Amino acid sequence: MIRVSELAAISPYFALREGPLDPAAGWRPVTGADVAQLIGQSPIGVPWIAASLLYQGWAARLTSIYAGSVVLAGQVPDLSMSRMYYRTPVPGPVELLAWPLAAVDPAQGWRLLFAGHLEPLATAIREQVRIGRHLLLGNVASALAGSLATLARAGYARIDALIEQDWARPPELAQCGRWAAAPGGSRYTRRTCCGYVRLPGGGRCGDCSLNR
Repeated sequence: MIRVSELAAISPYFALREGPLDPAAGWRPVTGADVAQLIGQSPIGVPWIAASLLYQGWAARLTSIYAGSVVLAGQVPDLSMSRMYYRTPVPGPVELLAWPLAAVDPAQGWRLLFAGHLEPLATAIREQVRIGRHLLLGNVASALAGSLATLARAGYARIDALIEQDWARPPELAQCGRWAAAPGGSRYTRRTCCGYVRLPGGGRCGDCSLNR
C-alpha cells in the first residue's frame, strides 16, 4: 500500500495529497492548467528558460512521488494527468493531489506518468514556447536523478543500488545523460542544459552538461 504520509516525510517535493477532493480548498485540475499563464507568471524574462524551469520543477514533483513510492511500497500512484489536481502555495513547491488514488506497479506507473502526464505537458509547453523536446526530456531525466539522489542521501538506499533497478532507468530517458562512478556513489550528468546558467545570478546545476 502507498504510504502517502511517509512520502511527505522525505521532503516537500515527495508530498502527495490523497483526497477527498475539495475544490473550495483551491485545487485545480491539471488537465485545465493554462500553460501560457503559468509561464507568463514566472519572474524569468526569457520565455524558453521560464518554460524549461517550470517543466523541470513539475517533473521533479512527479518523479519524486514516483521514486519514493517504489522505494517505500513497491507500488506507485497513478499520476496520469486526468487524476491530478494542483494548487500553488506561496512560498513552497506546487502541491499535488491524486483523486481517486489508485496503486499500480512501477512499470505501469511510469507509463502513466510519462505518457499520460509529462508528454502531454511537454507538448502543451512547446505549443506556446520554442523549446526542444530533447531539452525537456533532459529535464525529466535530471528530475528523476535528483529524486533518486535525495532518497540515497536520506538513507533509504544506496544510490548505486537504486540506479541498477529497471524502474529507475526508463528507456525514454536513456539518451539524456549517464551515471558515472564518483566518490560517495554514482553521479548523474545530463546531455542538455536547462538554461538556468544563462540567468543573471544563475549558475550551473550539479548535473549540468557544461560541467563535463
